Amino acid sequence: MKLLSLCGLVALGLLVSQSADAQAPGPVRERAEVSLVEVPVRIVDREGKPVRGLAEKDFTLYDDGRKQTIVGFDAIDLAEKVSVGTEPPPPAARRRFLILFDFSFARPKAVLAARRAAKEFVLSGMGDRDLTAVATYSVEKGVQLLVTFSSDRVQLASAIDTLGIEIQRELGDPLAFAFDTTHLTAVEGRVGGRAEAQAAGLIDYLQTLSALTKARADEYARGRVRHLIQSFSDLGQALDAVEGRKDVIYLSEGFSNRYLVGTRESDLERQWLIEGEQWKVDADKRFGNTPLRTELRTMGELLRRTDCVIHAVDIAGIRTDSDTEAETATVGPRETENSLYEIVSGTGGEVFRNTNDMHAQLGRLISQTSLVYVLAFRPDRGGKEGKFHELKVKVSVPGARVSARAGYYERKGFKQLSPLERSLSAADVIANEIPVEDIPARVLATPFATGDISSSVPVILEIPGERFLAGGRGDRATIEIYVYANDQDNRLGDFFVQAIGIDLAKNGEKLRAGGLKYYGELRLPPGNYRLRTLVRNADTGRMGLTVSALHVPNFQAHQPYLLPPVFLENSGEWLLVRGRGKGETGVIASSGYPFLELSGESFSPAALPQVQPGRASRVCLVAYHFGAHEASDTTLRVGNQILTSDGQPLKEGSLSVLGKSMPGADGKRMLLLSFTTPQGLAPGRYGLRIFLQDTATGQARQASAPFLVP
Repeated sequence: MKLLSLCGLVALGLLVSQSADAQAPGPVRERAEVSLVEVPVRIVDREGKPVRGLAEKDFTLYDDGRKQTIVGFDAIDLAEKVSVGTEPPPPAARRRFLILFDFSFARPKAVLAARRAAKEFVLSGMGDRDLTAVATYSVEKGVQLLVTFSSDRVQLASAIDTLGIEIQRELGDPLAFAFDTTHLTAVEGRVGGRAEAQAAGLIDYLQTLSALTKARADEYARGRVRHLIQSFSDLGQALDAVEGRKDVIYLSEGFSNRYLVGTRESDLERQWLIEGEQWKVDADKRFGNTPLRTELRTMGELLRRTDCVIHAVDIAGIRTDSDTEAETATVGPRETENSLYEIVSGTGGEVFRNTNDMHAQLGRLISQTSLVYVLAFRPDRGGKEGKFHELKVKVSVPGARVSARAGYYERKGFKQLSPLERSLSAADVIANEIPVEDIPARVLATPFATGDISSSVPVILEIPGERFLAGGRGDRATIEIYVYANDQDNRLGDFFVQAIGIDLAKNGEKLRAGGLKYYGELRLPPGNYRLRTLVRNADTGRMGLTVSALHVPNFQAHQPYLLPPVFLENSGEWLLVRGRGKGETGVIASSGYPFLELSGESFSPAALPQVQPGRASRVCLVAYHFGAHEASDTTLRVGNQILTSDGQPLKEGSLSVLGKSMPGADGKRMLLLSFTTPQGLAPGRYGLRIFLQDTATGQARQASAPFLVP
C-alpha cells in the first residue's frame, strides 16, 4: 500500500508513555524485608576521607554473630557527576537527609537565620541523586513532616521558605511530595523567658518557697526534654520504613545539659546539706535525671538500629547582619552545646558548632558520605514479626572507621505500622521506583490541548479486582491512588491523590469479575515527564507501582501532532470511578472524557486492551492541525501496521473509518476507527501503529499503542 511508504516520512516516533517497555519498571531488585538484606557501609580513613577501591573480599559480614555469605556487592560513588536519565543508585545506597528544624529549643531569630543555610544546602549542597526531606519539631505538635524524601529542590526550598508560617493544606499531598503553599496564615511569634529577681536577706520561708517553685519549673523543663527524646524515638521507628541510611540534620540551640548530667551545688544548697535540710535540694538538678539519661540511651540505640544518624547544628551561633552583640550574647557556659552532643553521640553523629559557615560544615558531611559500599545477603532463617537482628561489618583496612547499619527488624504487618510509617513506606517506593507488583495496575495517559500553555492529561488506571482484594476481609475495601508527574529535572509538575471506599456487599462481585477503572486528570506544561503511579489497598498494604514516560507537546506551536491510538472497550466490565484532579493552579479540573465524544458513554478507554483475532475493536484517534485548512476531510488517509513486542513490523490489520469530527477551534479532530487483527495471530503482546497523512499538504505522522492477544 502507498500508506506504508509513510514510514520514511514520519518525524515523530512512538509516544513512550504508551509503549510496552515504558510501562515496566527498571531491573528488579529484591526488597530487604522479603528475601534480601542490603547493608550500606561507609568507610573513612583517619582524616575522614572515604576509602575507595575496596572489593567484596575486603568485607566480612555477621548476622546475629553468624558469618554470612555476601551475595551482592556494589560500590557507589555519589561524588561522580551523572547525566540526565542515568539510572539511580540502589535504594540502600542513596543518601537521605532529613532537615529537622527545632521550634521549641531555639529562638525565632536563630530559626530564621538557619533557614538561609538550610536552603543553600538544598539548592547547592545536596547531590542530584540525593533525597532530602524537611520537617519541624515542637513540644506542642511533635515532628511534622513538610516534604518527604525527594530530589525536588523546588518543593524542598518552598517548604524551608515557609518555616514559621502555619500551612493549611486542604488539597495537600498525604505522601508529602508536594508542598501546598496556598492559604497561608502567619503565626504569632512566641517570646520565652522568665524574669527572676533576687534579694538579699530573704527569710528561710521565702528561700524554701523559691526552691520549690524552681523545682517545679525544672520538672516542666525536663518534661519538654523527655518529649523531645520520645519524638526522636518515634521518628526513628517511622524511618525504619525507609531503606538506607538516614542522616538527620537537627537545627537547634539545645537545652540545658544539667537536666541530664546535673550541676555543682550552689553555696545555699551546700548550706542546706550541712544543716540536714536535704529535702530543699533538687536531686535531679544536682546529680542529673537518671530516667532521662536512660531514655536518651534507649533513643540512641533505637536510631542506630533503624540506620538513623543525627547530626546537630548549633544554630545559636548563626548571626544575621541585624543582630547586635547584646542580642546574641550568652550568659555562662555553653551547656546547650553539651546537650546537643548528648543527643548525637548515641547515634554516631557529630555537632557542628561553627554554624556561620554551615555550608562548609555540611560540605564535609557530604564528602564523608560520598562513597557507599552495599553488601547484600540472604538471611538463613526467619524470626517473629518485629524481631531485631544485629549486624556487624568488618573491613580489612587498618585504622579505617566503619559506619554501617546496626541491624534490621523482621518485617512488621501493615496493620502494625503507624500512619507516618505507612506514608514513608509508600513514598520510599515511589521516590526510588522500587518494583512492587502485588497489584499490577495499568496506566494510560494522553495529553490534550486546553487553549493555554498547559495541557490536560487524562489518566486512566485499570486496577485488577482479584489482585486488589487478595488477603482482604470484611465488607469494605479502600483503594489509595497516588499519581505524580516529574519533569527531567525531577521537579513536580502536577499530581493527584484519591482514596476510594468500596462497599463490597454492593460492588464486590463486579470488582472481582473485572476490576476498577479510575479516571483522573493532570495539568502539565510542554515537556517530558516521568509518571509514577502507586495503587495500594489501605487495609492490607498490598500495592503496585507503575512507571511510564509521558511526552506533552506544545500544542500552541500549531504543528501537526498525532496522539497514540486509544482502544475503546465496553465499560460495563469495569467498576468505573471518575476522580477530580487538582490542576497546577489549584483549580479542580473537570474537562470530561475527551475519548468519548465520538463513541458514546457505553465505551471507555483501555490502558492495555485484549484484542480477539478476527473480531473488530473500536479505536479512537486524535489529531491536531491536520486538514484544518479546509472544511472537507477527504484529504486525510489512514493506514496501520501490527508490531511485534520488540517493535518490528509484522503485518497489517483491517482498518476502516467509522466517523470523523470536523476541526475544532484548537485544531483537534477525532476519528473513530474499526480495527481487526488477522485470524491466527498468536497470543502475546503486540503494538498497533497508525499512520495519518494529509494528502493535500503532504503532512504525515504516526503513533503507536500496545495491545494483547489472549
